[in-house]
Amino acid sequence: MDTRILKHGVPARLFPVVPESNKEQKTLSIVLATLMSVRPLAERLLLPLSVKVGKRSVLSCYTEVTLTNEIKGLKDRPDALLVLQSGKRSWSALIEAKVGRNVVGEDQLERYIELAKLNNVDSVITISNELTPSPEINPTVLTRAVPKNFQLFHLSWASILTTAFLLASSDEDPYENDDEAFLVSELIRYLEHPNSGYVALNQMNKDWPKLVSDIQTSHPLFAKSSEVVETVTAWLQEARDVALIMTRRLKEPVSIATSRSNLSNPSKWTETNAKDFVQEKVLSFELDVPNAASKILIEGDFLRRTIRVSMKLSAPTDRVSNAARLNWLLRQLAKSNRGKVIIRCITRGKGQNYGAMADEIDPKSDEIKELGDILSFQLEMSNDLGAKFNSRKKFIECLEEIVPEFYSNVGQYLQAYVPPPPKYEKAKAKEEEAVDELNKDVAKPLTSSVLQERPAWAVTWQTGAKLEETS
Repeated sequence: MDTRILKHGVPARLFPVVPESNKEQKTLSIVLATLMSVRPLAERLLLPLSVKVGKRSVLSCYTEVTLTNEIKGLKDRPDALLVLQSGKRSWSALIEAKVGRNVVGEDQLERYIELAKLNNVDSVITISNELTPSPEINPTVLTRAVPKNFQLFHLSWASILTTAFLLASSDEDPYENDDEAFLVSELIRYLEHPNSGYVALNQMNKDWPKLVSDIQTSHPLFAKSSEVVETVTAWLQEARDVALIMTRRLKEPVSIATSRSNLSNPSKWTETNAKDFVQEKVLSFELDVPNAASKILIEGDFLRRTIRVSMKLSAPTDRVSNAARLNWLLRQLAKSNRGKVIIRCITRGKGQNYGAMADEIDPKSDEIKELGDILSFQLEMSNDLGAKFNSRKKFIECLEEIVPEFYSNVGQYLQAYVPPPPKYEKAKAKEEEAVDELNKDVAKPLTSSVLQERPAWAVTWQTGAKLEETS
C-alpha cells in the first residue's frame, strides 16, 4: 500500500464481499481486480487517458480508501484509488463510480478534486453509464475550472465493456497466459448482465417529445434553452453509444469524428451544435471507421422526422463520361440491396444535382448524359419514422438499427477513388526522346553558325584555343 497517499485501503478483490445494496463497489472492485491481473486490458483502458502501462509497470488498486490528508468535515470518500508505478515515476487517480441511472454530482466531484490535490493525486476518474465522446469530456458540468496540471477523466461502463470485448476479439493473442483470457471473458459476461449495474442508453432525454412537437408546429427554439441543450447533450451521448456498438460489431475501434478543439472544449461543442440545431432543425454526427472509404454521416431530421445515414465519395477523374463514373460506383454495390440505397450525384454547376434509388439509375439515360460533370456521389439510406420519431425509445432503437444496416449494406463495400499511377512506357519514351535531343546538341560541329549561337566570351575562348592547336 502506498503510505504517502493512503491511510487505509483494501486491495481490489475479484470476488468482493460487500452488501448486495452496494452494487457499484462490487462492480468497480471486479473491474479493478481484473485490470491488475490482465496487463493487456489495463494497457488498452488507460491508453485513451494518455497513461502508458509498461511491461515492468506495477498497477495497484484499492477500495474503501482513506487518504493521508483528509478534508475537514468530509463525510463521503472516493470509491477507489489507482496507482501505477513505472520505475521511479508514478501516476495516481481517485475513482468515483455510479451504476444504473445514478450520476456523479458537481459538489461531490469538486470535493474529490480538492482531496486529490491535497494528497498529490494526479487525477480523478468518474465512471457511470453516462456517455461522452472522449475521456477528456466529463458529463458533470463544473462551475469552477479544473486546476492546472490536474487531469479529470470519465469512463462509461459501456466503454469498459467495449475495450474488454475488443481485447477478447483480437486476431492476435495478446494474453500472457490462458488465465488472462478467461478473466476477460468472465468480465464481459458479468458486465453484460443487468445485475452489474451497466445500463445501455435506451432512450432520449425527457424533453425529446416536446421538442419534436414544437418543431413540427413551427414553435420558436432558443439555443440556450434547457430543452435544446439537454437534447443536444443526449444526442452526443447517443453518438458515443452508436460508435461503441459499431466497435463491437466490427471488432475495430470506431470513433466520433470531430475536431480536437471540440474535444478540449465540450461546452463550446455543445453550444455550436445547439446553434446549428436551432437553425437547421437537424442533429448530426460523423463516425470514423478504420480504413472506410469516407466518414459516415448520421442525421436526425426533425422536420421530416427521418433518420439519414450516408457516405460521400469523389467521382473518378480518369473516367470521361458520367456513365463511366456511375458504372464505377454501381460495380461497388454489386452485393448491396440497391433498393434501399439512394445515390445522389453532385455535379459541376448549380441546380443540376441528381438523385434516385440505386436500382433505378440507368447510367446511359438522357438524364445522366445531360447532367454536368459528376464530381462526387452521396450514398444514403433513410428511415421515415413518422410518429416513432417522437418516441424517446423508438428513436434510439431505429437509430441503432439503421447505422449497422447501412454499413453492412453499403459502407463495407465502398472504396475511395485512387488516381492510377503514371504509365512507365510513356515516361520511358519521353526520357529516351529527351536523351536523343541532348546527344544531338552535344554532337553539333563547331561551325561558324554554332559559334554565333554561343556567348561572345565562349567564342573568343574557343577560337583562341583552336589557333593555338594549329600553331
